[in-house]
Amino acid sequence: MKKIPQIIVLLILVFIFSHVYADTYYNGFLYTYQNNSYMMVPARGVFQSMGADVKWDGDTQTVKIIKDSLQIVLKINSTNAVVNGEGKDMPVPAIIKNGSTFLPLRFLAELIGDNQVKWDDSTQTAAIPFNNSYIYVKAVDYSLDATSFTKKVDGVVVTAVRIPHNSPYKPAVILANNQIGTTQSLYDMAKYYNADIAINGTFFNAYGGDPVPWNTIIKDGKVVHIVNVGSVFGFTANGQVKMDKLRISIVGGTNGSYSWPNNWYAYGFNHIPSINSVYIFTSEWGSHLGFNYGINIVVENGVVKDIEENQDVNIPADGYVINLNGSEEYLAKVFNVGKTVDYKINFTNDSGNPVDWSDVVEAVGAGPTLVKDGVVSADPVGEGFTEDKIVSLSYARSAIGVTAQGDILLVTTPEITVYQLAQIMKDLGAYNAMNLDGGASSGLYFKGGYLTKPGRDLSNALIFYK
Repeated sequence: MKKIPQIIVLLILVFIFSHVYADTYYNGFLYTYQNNSYMMVPARGVFQSMGADVKWDGDTQTVKIIKDSLQIVLKINSTNAVVNGEGKDMPVPAIIKNGSTFLPLRFLAELIGDNQVKWDDSTQTAAIPFNNSYIYVKAVDYSLDATSFTKKVDGVVVTAVRIPHNSPYKPAVILANNQIGTTQSLYDMAKYYNADIAINGTFFNAYGGDPVPWNTIIKDGKVVHIVNVGSVFGFTANGQVKMDKLRISIVGGTNGSYSWPNNWYAYGFNHIPSINSVYIFTSEWGSHLGFNYGINIVVENGVVKDIEENQDVNIPADGYVINLNGSEEYLAKVFNVGKTVDYKINFTNDSGNPVDWSDVVEAVGAGPTLVKDGVVSADPVGEGFTEDKIVSLSYARSAIGVTAQGDILLVTTPEITVYQLAQIMKDLGAYNAMNLDGGASSGLYFKGGYLTKPGRDLSNALIFYK
């Protein structure tokens, strides 16, 4: 691990009792003890990600960590650890802060396994290698908090929330009722996930039929919906922000080959099929398809388990269903029961050039782009939009942006055009910004109540939680 000048880096785990949204990245902080600084990082989730069992005893104020034949016991406010019955000294005690227990991670990680922790000073992030991947822990400043404000910008009264860079807030894309194709109030989505902040997400079918999204969604590191129109705003595991006119394609293979006669493709994920289409349906769609047409390839644990025609099949919790319709049913000959199946996700921009979004864990698509690299840049027609309410008319609007310093801006406005919204976002300090769904969907929640109340239930939202 890179040495940080005058900082002794010791990773610390936070024993978190709240809902865990992802198992690969966590927040931590730098803690000063006896004139040295130690990095404090999130605990129950980290150790459990490493395969350990973590138990808390409130009566004795102790934490017990068990992995295979290794047992570690630590007591709050003590630098003594007991490892398999033998005392070990730690340079910093286990502590409780903000109702959570913090434990020394590097010391414990070395005991659990030969893990070489990597430190990225530019992002203040530690990476713990485990099972050919990494558990990320980012140092944040727990004294920083989000603030809300209402002000007049360019003659328009806007309502907004600012989330400071390096604050403890983490983003998550939320599906109504944890399922694509349903709706729920923004308030209920925020309360269910104990979020401090929530804003409406991407466009969806709000006027009859199933309320499926209209744009791209990445959730918990998985692409769960694709529509290659507009722009996408995403967050990486280490807290970085990306915004692109993102285009996504899916390339499939069988028996380890991505060449004919073993290759296949799909249009997207979890979307109502058209006359001629190929879609992949995952657990985010529900427990079963809900329709009974097309040829359905049921894949479980990477193997074709069943092939059914014109049947409403169940979606395996550890797999997916490939639905073939119309002229695309010819792909059925690629699949046989017992064959192994896999697919790859390719990311490009709207010019077809590859972009790296493999590290993005949460993202919401909508658009158009409003501000790019500090310059107003609104071109809804060029991004594929045709609806007047996006291209030319005035509607209530929502937007998300990031400043050059890394602060996140969440903004709602009364009825204006996207061109007015672009100028407002720039004047608020956005370096990059994107339009979200608007009209009756426009909504902003902050610390227990609405700042802007949506006029309808929503299919998805973007929340921020600690």
